[in-house]
Amino acid sequence: MLNRLRRRVALRRSLRRAGGLGGDVDELLRLARLSFVQLQAAWDRGDLQVLGALTTGPLLADLRDQLAHRGPGPNRTEVVSLEARLLGLEELHEAFVASVEFSGLIRERVDDGAEPFRELWLLANVKSAGRGWQLAQVQSLS
Repeated sequence: MLNRLRRRVALRRSLRRAGGLGGDVDELLRLARLSFVQLQAAWDRGDLQVLGALTTGPLLADLRDQLAHRGPGPNRTEVVSLEARLLGLEELHEAFVASVEFSGLIRERVDDGAEPFRELWLLANVKSAGRGWQLAQVQSLS
C-alpha cells in the first residue's frame, strides 16, 4: 500500500512537469481514453489530418502506409468497453513518455461479437513541440 502511494505521488510530480493536468493521473487516463476512441474513428474514416494531430510524425508515416495497404474501403470499429491503466511515466531528454495499457472489447464487423483486446500505448509529450500528448507507439499485448 505504501509503495502504491509513493508511486502515485511520484507520477503526480512527473505529470506536473510533463505539461499540465495538474498532476492528475485520472485526467491523463481520461484524455488517453478519449484519444483512443478518436484515433479509432479517424482510422475508420482514413482521416490523415486527425491522425496527424493525435500521433507523432513517425507513427503517422506508419499509419499512412497501413491505410494505403488497407485500401479505400470502409472500416468500422466499435469500442464496446475500454479500460486504461497508467503503467509508468518517464522523463527523457526531449519528451515525457507515458505507458498506458488499454483493454476492453472491440467489434470490427457488424455481424460479429465483440472481441477482447489488450494494447500498450506509448504517449509522448515532446517538450519543445508544445502539442501535448500524442501517440508514439502501439503494441498488441493479446
